[in-house]
Amino acid sequence: MPVGGPVVIDLFCGAGGMSLGFQAAGCRILAGIDEDDSANATFLENFTRLQPEAPPVVPSPGEGDLHSYDLDGIPGVENVDIVIGGPPCQGFSRIGRAKLDSLRDEGQREEGFEEDPRNELYKIFLSAVRRWKPKAFVMENVPGMLSIGGQNVAEEIGADLAESGYRVGYAVLNAVWYGVPQFRERLFFTGVREDLAARPAMPPATHRIGVMPSGYFTTAASARTTHYATYLPFVMHYDLDVSHGQARFPATSVFEGLDDLPRLEDHLSEGHLPRGDFRRRMAYDRPPHSAYARLMRSWPGLGRPEGIVDHVIRRTRRDYETFGLMRPGDRYPEAIEIATERVRCKFRDRLEGESGEEIDALRVLREEFERVRSIGLPFKEWSPELVGFARELFPPYPEDKFVDKWRKLVPGGPSWTVTAHLGKDSYSHIHYDGTQKRAVSVREAARLQSFPDGFAFSGNMGDCYRQIGNAVPPLMAWAIARTVLGLLGEPARSPEDAGRGGESE
Repeated sequence: MPVGGPVVIDLFCGAGGMSLGFQAAGCRILAGIDEDDSANATFLENFTRLQPEAPPVVPSPGEGDLHSYDLDGIPGVENVDIVIGGPPCQGFSRIGRAKLDSLRDEGQREEGFEEDPRNELYKIFLSAVRRWKPKAFVMENVPGMLSIGGQNVAEEIGADLAESGYRVGYAVLNAVWYGVPQFRERLFFTGVREDLAARPAMPPATHRIGVMPSGYFTTAASARTTHYATYLPFVMHYDLDVSHGQARFPATSVFEGLDDLPRLEDHLSEGHLPRGDFRRRMAYDRPPHSAYARLMRSWPGLGRPEGIVDHVIRRTRRDYETFGLMRPGDRYPEAIEIATERVRCKFRDRLEGESGEEIDALRVLREEFERVRSIGLPFKEWSPELVGFARELFPPYPEDKFVDKWRKLVPGGPSWTVTAHLGKDSYSHIHYDGTQKRAVSVREAARLQSFPDGFAFSGNMGDCYRQIGNAVPPLMAWAIARTVLGLLGEPARSPEDAGRGGESE
């Protein structure tokens, strides 16, 4: 794509999911700043390819801390049109607040979520907006910001920015509304400089979903007419609504998102990750079967790759058969029941092949197994003999704490939220194809987030999963960018212009 269009700076940019959407819509990315060196390397590599005539400014390793980074020293910053970014949100999220408070109560951390310094990082974003006075800004965070100890921080931020000369609106958006094959809620603020006389708005949904699954509080049914129907000129910040009336397409499913990618089966015969396998390129072995897959293979500016890299998984031979026997939607309790039956089968097989004292010992061990399972005794409290017998079949994690740590994807609908700790908890997204007996790969996690196949990630496997899980889905960002550019009177490219179309093949 030619270099041009409104100039964008991305603060707390991560791998660049938000920037990728804005760049695809027609913007030029001037800079991306993050304290994560791996994410900065990812950002630089991809946006240098996308903008070879004007590569973005990215911090040198170890210099991306926005507390000390010289933002005003970025060449061309005086001409920035749009500031975007997502300040770290762990301190605002419901899960993050509970975790921080738990660590404080256990004496492992001095402060709880209210004192977490990450809750102050958004003020760096606000300060940059006040200094540079861009035409518009977009800030992303978690819905938990709407209620922290009874305090609506989002309302306070909106008021703060309005006093700085912006008309501001905010809303909780779900990525599934914009074609991403994933339920993912995030809070977005949009501000337009007051002198431009434009009222902020949120992108209308393009994809429809009926009933939202439990755990996601926003629904299409909750959409109403915009609050601007009763616009008051002296009120400059709003809780915005999202239109669902023109959503033409059904929600993108996991099947549409992943099924054209190469099958992975070598882990079923290999015990460990072969050296050099992580970046091995794999050719596509089938054509794209959906509009979504076509876009992932032909994102504007990234060419049409002949295959993919990073299509690799964490390997735990113990669990392969359990993965294969789980049904779509099954979680850890069902996995434990499957593993229990696998251990019972091992006892039966061993008893049929042994005699004498060995049979007596196995029977005693089997009785112990049935007893510990009946009372729910944690794996770590089993006898060493039983642990030794079952450890190759039975996962050792507490059943009450790992209910959602394992979950098998349902092919006919969107995925649940891809998280930043997927590298450690990749079993939260087990591939729906039981014959492959595995969790999702790095590249499949990227697909669920709408990162195109031509987008390359830097760092090790854990770094890649983290960058993917922390990102704003690029396709969602593209929808937001189109709306913002429309408010500014700027032309914007759409996914349909990129050949995405609207129908699955």
